[in-house]
Amino acid sequence: MKPPMRISVPSETAPRELRVALTPDSVARLVKAGFQPAVQRGAGVRAGFSDEAYAAAGATIAPDFPTTVAGAAIVAKV
Repeated sequence: MKPPMRISVPSETAPRELRVALTPDSVARLVKAGFQPAVQRGAGVRAGFSDEAYAAAGATIAPDFPTTVAGAAIVAKV
């Protein structure tokens, strides 16, 4: 059996960027579809989404950028 595709969401680094590539709702839909999302710790904070919301939606919370993107088939950024 093939492992689920990993989709990574790193923190945005552009100055004054408040958006995040995926919301917790989007993450929940991806999990339901069989994907494995990983979100960098704090990636959604400036957009109003907590790490806890992403974890509740099924994402893995990664501590840093290298861990977030390791093994990713897709990296979602704004």
